Amino acid sequence: MKKLFLLILLTFASILVAQEKKFEIKTNKYLLDSIYSSHIEDYRTLKIYLPKDYSETTKYPVIYTLDGEWMFEPTVQQSNVLMEFDVIPKTIVVGIFHKARNADLGLNWSTGEFEKGSRKFYKFLVEDAIPYINSNYSVSGFNTLVGHSNSASFSAKVITQSNQPFKGFVALSQNLFGNQLQEFAAWIKEPTENPIFYSVASGKRDATPRLESGLQLDSIFKVNKNLNIKTQHKLYDADHLGIVGHGLSNGIAHIFSEYQHYNDWNGKLIDSLVSKGISSIDFINNHSKKMQRIYGIDFQVNQDDLSLMQSMTRNDSDIEKVMNYEIELLGKSDHFYATYAQFYEYAKSYDNALKYWSIHLEMYYKQNTSFFYYRRPIDLLHKKMKQPKQAIAFAENWKTKAPEFSQSFNLKIAKIALESGLNKNSGLKAINEYISNYTDDDSTDLKTAKDIQRQFKQLN
Repeated sequence: MKKLFLLILLTFASILVAQEKKFEIKTNKYLLDSIYSSHIEDYRTLKIYLPKDYSETTKYPVIYTLDGEWMFEPTVQQSNVLMEFDVIPKTIVVGIFHKARNADLGLNWSTGEFEKGSRKFYKFLVEDAIPYINSNYSVSGFNTLVGHSNSASFSAKVITQSNQPFKGFVALSQNLFGNQLQEFAAWIKEPTENPIFYSVASGKRDATPRLESGLQLDSIFKVNKNLNIKTQHKLYDADHLGIVGHGLSNGIAHIFSEYQHYNDWNGKLIDSLVSKGISSIDFINNHSKKMQRIYGIDFQVNQDDLSLMQSMTRNDSDIEKVMNYEIELLGKSDHFYATYAQFYEYAKSYDNALKYWSIHLEMYYKQNTSFFYYRRPIDLLHKKMKQPKQAIAFAENWKTKAPEFSQSFNLKIAKIALESGLNKNSGLKAINEYISNYTDDDSTDLKTAKDIQRQFKQLN
C-alpha cells in the first residue's frame, strides 16, 4: 500500500466580521490518500475527513461513501451539520473513488449477483480499504456505507453478505436486480447480535424501477419483526439527483437514531423511571454502555442528561448522588450551587437550599446579571421557611453588596414587611427609596408603589 498525504482545505463558510471588510475563513481538513489493492490490481483514491478536535484517544464511527467524486463533500457537509447539533456523534467520513464505476459497482441484472469487477471491488472495500482506515485512524468499529444510484444497489447487495463489516446503510435511489429482494426478505429474518440500520430513500419523479424497488422494500420494512434491524423508507417528491439532497441527512440521522441525550422535558420517561424505582445514574450508565455496544463510542454525558437526572431527585440522598456524579464527570459549573439549591427546594430540604443559594451568591454575586438569584432565597425564607424577618435581613444585606439591584431589593423588602406586619419602618423606608429613584424601567408601576406607601402610612 502506498500512502500519499496531501492536505486539502475545504472552505465551507466565510463570515463577515466588523466593518473593515475582514473575513474569517472557516475550514475543514481532509486527507487525500491512495492505496493499492491486489484484488483490483490497481490504486484507489480515498478522501478522509476527520471531525473537529479529532484525537487518537477517542474512538470514532466511520461513514464510507461510494461515488466519492460527487458524494464525499455532501456527506461531509451533512454529517458536519448533524455533528454540530449533536444529532450524531463525532464521525470520520471516507470517500471511495472509482476509476471504472460500472465495473466497480455493477450487478448482474438477471440474478442480482456481483459481477467479476464488483466482487473484486467488494473485496477491496472489505479487505483493503476498511483495514487500512482501521490501522491508521482511531475508529470505533461501527461502519456505515452510503450509496446513490448504482452504488446504492451495490450497497443493497453488501448488506446481505455474510460477515460484512457494516452496521449502517444509506441507500439513495437504489434499484434491485434479480433475486435481491428475495435475498433481503430472507436475510432480514435472521437474528443479529447488535442492531443494523438501513435507510432507503426513493423519489416520486425517479425512474420507475428505482421507485418500485423502494416501495417493495418498504412493504418488507412494514412487516419486519426483527427488532435488531432498524429500517426506514422515505419517499420524497424528488428526481434521481434530488433524492440525495432530501435523503442523505435523514439517512445518516437514522443510522445514529439510537444515539441521543436526554433532558428534563421528557415527563413520561421520568415518571416511568421513578415509578419503576430505576436510579437515574443507573439509567444514564446503561445508556452509555448501550452506546458503547452499538456504536463503539464513549458516550459523553452532558448537561442535558444531568437535567434528567436532577429532575428525578426526590430527597437529599438522591441529590447528593447526582451532585457527586456531576462533579466526577464535569466538575462544578458556574451555576452548580444555584441549580442544586433549586432541587433542594423541590425536595423541601429548605435549609440545604438556603445554604446552596448563599454559597452561589458569595461566589458569583459580582457576575450576577439577574435578580433571580436573590429573589429565590428571599422568597424561600419568606414563603417556604416562614421567616419574613430573616428574609428582610437577607435582602438588606445583599442590597449593600449588590447595589445595582437596589430597586428590586427595596420592592421586596417593602412587600414582605407589609404582608407580614413586621419591620414596618424598614418597609416604609424601602418603598420611599423605591419611589424616589423610580424609572419607567422598574418592575412595578409608580401608582402601585405609592399605594404600598399609603398602606404603610395608614399602619402608622
